[in-house]
Amino acid sequence: MSEEKEKVLEMVADGTITASEGARLLEALGSEGFIEKKQKAARKRRITKTRTMISEIGPMIQATMGDVFKGRKSFHSYENMAFEEVESVSEEVEDQQELVLYGEGGRGKSLSITLSRSEDDFLRASLDNDSPIKTGRKNDKRILLWTSGELSVQVPDNLSFVKVFSKGGGISSSDVRVPVELKTMGGGIDISNPGDSFSIKTMGGGLDISLDSTWKGDSKAKTMGGGISIHLTDDVSALINASTLGGSISVGGNDPEIISDSGRDYGKSKISVRYGSDENLHKLSVISMGGGIVIEGESDE
Repeated sequence: MSEEKEKVLEMVADGTITASEGARLLEALGSEGFIEKKQKAARKRRITKTRTMISEIGPMIQATMGDVFKGRKSFHSYENMAFEEVESVSEEVEDQQELVLYGEGGRGKSLSITLSRSEDDFLRASLDNDSPIKTGRKNDKRILLWTSGELSVQVPDNLSFVKVFSKGGGISSSDVRVPVELKTMGGGIDISNPGDSFSIKTMGGGLDISLDSTWKGDSKAKTMGGGISIHLTDDVSALINASTLGGSISVGGNDPEIISDSGRDYGKSKISVRYGSDENLHKLSVISMGGGIVIEGESDE
């Protein structure tokens, strides 16, 4: 006996429907045309959902890949510049100067970069191996290029902006007080206690974001092929808009206020959540394709 027929008999037994109504339903269920029509309707719903998901995934893949490859393309304009090769960098920077960092390793070479806050107005950079750092200037930009190893950079507060593109490695940024744009291919990004706005994007890695009350700018994060973790201290006021395809979204800690929640529909989740009571809250937009999103508040004690 089919599951549908058993359900009809249960409904007759508990009085949900009358015996005559049950008989008509059983007769309908016994009809091949009825079953075939039901199966066709189910197939149509599955196809519609799949097409909807594909229509959303396509533009997202295109946008993410375009963002990351655009970062790589922008650095090609520096290839014909005259660069000096140095072992390390230690120099006082001019106010409102932009810092550009570009890493592209050859076959078999690993790359990564760590940004931290400088205690004075000096820019410092060094590698953990004997490879040279290429340095140059273009208009108001200070440009550093490296091809292997981990590049450690101390970022002074008087810079106007920091832009990083790393091909094939991870990026870590801690306590940097100026706006940053971080992009990488094949690695993750870890940003903690930023003092201004940030834009972080990666293909093939996860994103780890830790925010405290020093964060002062609307920001965005996007990954394809990884998850996103967001950690907030209890003094942060933020509106977080999160969406994912192929994963779920978890929210907790510090009494979050759910503004909207689309739930989960065929691998898609979307939520808007507010933390803190400050009217001048900052906004964070996060998007993941292929991974889940975890948002959690925690005490800064």
